[in-house]
Amino acid sequence: MKRNMSGTISDAAARAVSTAVSPAATARRSGAFVRCGLALSTMVFAVTAVAADLVPVVQVEQDYVKPQRLVDVGDGRRMNLFCLGEGRITVVFDAGLSDWSSTWALIQPAVARTTRACSYDRAGMGYSDPSPLPRTPQAAVEDLHALLERGDIGGPVVLVGHSLGGFNAKLFAVTHPEKVAGLVLIDPAEERLWDRVESSLARRFGAAPVRAARAEDEKDIAAAIAHFADCAQTTRTGGLTEQKYRRCTDPVRLPLGAAILKERRALQQTAAYQDTQWSEIAHCMYAKDAEANARYRRLFAGRAPLRDLPLIVLTHGLYDLSDANWEVHYWSWRKAHELTAAQSRRGRHEMVAFANHNIQVDRPDAVVDAVAAVLAMIEHPP
Repeated sequence: MKRNMSGTISDAAARAVSTAVSPAATARRSGAFVRCGLALSTMVFAVTAVAADLVPVVQVEQDYVKPQRLVDVGDGRRMNLFCLGEGRITVVFDAGLSDWSSTWALIQPAVARTTRACSYDRAGMGYSDPSPLPRTPQAAVEDLHALLERGDIGGPVVLVGHSLGGFNAKLFAVTHPEKVAGLVLIDPAEERLWDRVESSLARRFGAAPVRAARAEDEKDIAAAIAHFADCAQTTRTGGLTEQKYRRCTDPVRLPLGAAILKERRALQQTAAYQDTQWSEIAHCMYAKDAEANARYRRLFAGRAPLRDLPLIVLTHGLYDLSDANWEVHYWSWRKAHELTAAQSRRGRHEMVAFANHNIQVDRPDAVVDAVAAVLAMIEHPP
């Protein structure tokens, strides 16, 4: 899993598993650990190059280090919802695995200049109460549906999702089409990835390298699930040492600012966070769940399951070629994103230069531009 290389679960897990595997396997896993949603690296220069077009983080960081509106979602749990700006259409941001609303601090205020922009924390992340139920993608969809209803966010919304949040947004759109006006999927996680791309990649790279890459992905996903289970258990039974903390969380993202980074560190060391982080990966679209995969196959069948929905899919442009097989992993990610963009007759797939998996940190300008483009597509239907 060399996904950022291109994308499975997290740099944190990549570092964690590295203690027991070879350097080559470690590099594979650092890509695997991006696919559901954590970072591999933060490119400070990519952000500072466009900072003049964004709201400086020092002006907004205090908004992201405290709960905002805690909305009762109906089962004794509250979810954190933070809205800025005004407009006819509301843009709703969903973060990747192990992440929450503070990851949007470089983007949400800029979008709020032209319309209403809301970020939220999934159950157990940030300031939202944890849930006793497994954190499946369907559970995330149901929570978001309740949050929109009880948080008074009326009308179809534009969903912006990163990585795991990207798949959640796509799943929400296909199950609640009347509530979604458009989608921006930022390096989204992909269901049934190898089933969808294997034949195409085999024509490009040959069958044997593709089978090997698929086997590596499956092995690394299992290792990541076991690793995060150990992180959660360690936190519950005595807390994380400094070394363990670094291996059980995402890397520091300097562009988010000192106040946000300090608060992220505090929340990442709680049992609720670590338990949820494990549950999200253990039950995500990469877990071996035949029933869920069959449902995804049905939901996304056909030529355009998302019909004419305005849709932009962004893929990070940086990847590692120091191993001959890593290109196969990267192209599996890129090809899956192309297929997802094609699920709408108005879908577009765009590459983002100078960005790793966390495009919202590396190139926030690209995300702001994509949101603006989808809003324009909504205003000018075909």
